[in-house]
Amino acid sequence: MGIASDYLQLMQTVGVQLPIPPIQQIYIAAFESNSEKSSKFGAMALADGTVGLTYTGLDDDLITLQDRSKIEPLINTSPVQAASLYTGEDGWQRVLGLAAINAISQYLFKRSDYTPPAGGKTVSYLDLHPGDHVGMVGFFPPLVEQVRELGLPLTVIELDQQWLQNDDQFEVTLDPKKLSNCNKIICTGTVLINQTIEDLLPHCVNARQIFIVGPTVGCLPDPLFDRGITRLGGCAVLNTTEFLRLWAAQEKWRNSTRRYVLSPDSAYPGCTQLLKDGARSNQ
Repeated sequence: MGIASDYLQLMQTVGVQLPIPPIQQIYIAAFESNSEKSSKFGAMALADGTVGLTYTGLDDDLITLQDRSKIEPLINTSPVQAASLYTGEDGWQRVLGLAAINAISQYLFKRSDYTPPAGGKTVSYLDLHPGDHVGMVGFFPPLVEQVRELGLPLTVIELDQQWLQNDDQFEVTLDPKKLSNCNKIICTGTVLINQTIEDLLPHCVNARQIFIVGPTVGCLPDPLFDRGITRLGGCAVLNTTEFLRLWAAQEKWRNSTRRYVLSPDSAYPGCTQLLKDGARSNQ
């Protein structure tokens, strides 16, 4: 099965075993918002305050989601129902579907009393040394700058031609086959929004590390670990009221969240154990 089907099945399993709070509200920024801030991130809030983050900045997703008729039918329904949108063909459907998957995942973490290990600087997890060739999927300027400062070769895979460039140590290309030259790879969370991760993985056969990171990487990691992803860097909303206040004001909301990093060797118990712990907490 594909990644979308795997996640939908996993969310259905969680929904059968635990009473997940309904969707209280879905927050999508106005199209006119300042694109330099966090306006392209959306959020799904459950009735208990759990938040699932998502990204609306690809293609015309943000414009399409200005139509509240795509959102209102989901209010007061189960997020498992909304998660089924992740298998949809349209980008706006996957945006809302991933928000629901992240909300359910964060709820399971909370319900099972599991706190993922705190996250540090992304590049530090790659343990970079001379001889490494870094791959990056999605042009993320802060990470590009950090890798280039180390003087290591960097290949960035992009869908937007405005970023294309090439010199001796740095290439931005449309060609995912170039990832085969890289032994350590960072992907932004957009690979989950547009579900390109499965198309990219066959080109990552020489990578010893594949790290997916970003605010929208709030999902259970199991289907991604099964596919060879070595780390997930996500973001949990700690203070929902403060987060929504900052989000609405288009201010930086990092202080209302907590960054974390999961890996198969980070004492992550796995979804099956989380479900057992979550069910036990209800007894």
